[in-house]
Amino acid sequence: MFATWRTYSFYGMPLNRLCSSTIDRHREVSIGSRNERRTNAMDDIEGMPDLVFTTGETTRREILTGTAAIAAAFGATLELAAEAQLRRQEAAKDARPVKCGFVGVGSQGTLMLRRALSVPGVEFVGICDIYEPNLRRALELAPNAKGYKDYRALIDRKDVEAILIATPLYVHAPVAIAALQAGKHVFCEKMMAYSIADAKRMARAAIAAKKILQIGHQRRSNVIYNHGWELINKAKVCGKVTHVRAQWNRNGSWRRPVPKDTTDRHWNWRLYKDLSQGLMAELGSHQIHVANWYLREVPCAVVGIGGIDYWKDGRTVFDNVEVIFEYPSGVKLNYTSLTTNQFDGFYEQFMGKDGTLIVSQSGGGQYYREPTAQPEAWMKDPANKQTGPQGQQGLKLDPEATKKLGTTGVRVGERVIRGTVEGKDDYLLEMEDFFASIRTGAPVYCDYRDGLKACVAAIRANEAMTKKTRIEIPPSDYMI
Repeated sequence: MFATWRTYSFYGMPLNRLCSSTIDRHREVSIGSRNERRTNAMDDIEGMPDLVFTTGETTRREILTGTAAIAAAFGATLELAAEAQLRRQEAAKDARPVKCGFVGVGSQGTLMLRRALSVPGVEFVGICDIYEPNLRRALELAPNAKGYKDYRALIDRKDVEAILIATPLYVHAPVAIAALQAGKHVFCEKMMAYSIADAKRMARAAIAAKKILQIGHQRRSNVIYNHGWELINKAKVCGKVTHVRAQWNRNGSWRRPVPKDTTDRHWNWRLYKDLSQGLMAELGSHQIHVANWYLREVPCAVVGIGGIDYWKDGRTVFDNVEVIFEYPSGVKLNYTSLTTNQFDGFYEQFMGKDGTLIVSQSGGGQYYREPTAQPEAWMKDPANKQTGPQGQQGLKLDPEATKKLGTTGVRVGERVIRGTVEGKDDYLLEMEDFFASIRTGAPVYCDYRDGLKACVAAIRANEAMTKKTRIEIPPSDYMI
């Protein structure tokens, strides 16, 4: 059971630098832990057609027709993921080192670098960051790597097979596209890109290069989340899912103290809307991805309200968001993210005619059966039972206790502890998945298609809140 939900009190509640020679059309901005140039328009990838958007009013028939194709793609992706799981077991037999480069080693990048270095056979030969303290710290972790200030020089190295990216959001696209065009596999932190157009250009580059492009929605590698998917889609423990509730609440300004050798926009880029997509990108995209994955469809409309209502500190992104996504099947996803109260933390809650399934990255989840639903045999085990705040009889979500429902995604010989593999967090597991895919050719768990779907929904949610209106999301938004 995960600590943030011990009281179950939520029940009953409502509800890197781009050189000027690279791109001519640019303007100078300060971001994250580094000063960089952001492109106002990126050139199309050579040989790839321009994206054609639908215009005018989109009918519900068109939405349903378009999303039917998307649903088919979901099914294919899930089958590929199952195949990948079996093939990953072969990865450890390949002793060949995978030589890598890392671009962007701030706080998140350093975390990812540490996890990647824990994967056997992974060797970092180059690390790039334009902020010297970050670069020095990373080179201490990978002393055999060479330091770079220009990511292009790192990408140009012939011995580099893969590039990992943890730069500020809007830099994802230019770095990823350059790496893919140079024939490198790419792992890119979430959210996929600053704009829908940039995300599609990344996807097109991966397709053209025939290389891996994995997006860092690490819940896809989480044992509990994979088991939860089986409970929803195979065991049908909730019956028909009709509503989803998700939240990620924190209590803090999100503003970091600025070192003397940099600037506020340089260091706190997440707070400025010309550099960031705010809470919907940094937090919400993870949970949108989970909803899309479990529901096997993508939102067709969104409405919401956000504001800068507490932190009056010059930021231009919302400090709180309340959003409702509509799916073609009629399912509604209610999403909340606060920066002034961390009560109930973060979770995803799937509600159906027969029950409620709750999952959380913080360590586990629960299942609550509706009084009118018939219990499965495994639900009667006293060891799994749990009582909610209003006397509801619930069950802990335990892949070992409910293993009869299907496979859990646990690798052979490893033990499940609190929703993950013993000694390994989600970040390490997603790194293992990425490098196993490089070695075996198996598809990754979260590829550019999954990343694009979450990216589109998050960006359209920001648009709906900014315009204070309901936004239709046409199928063309999701098409590469």
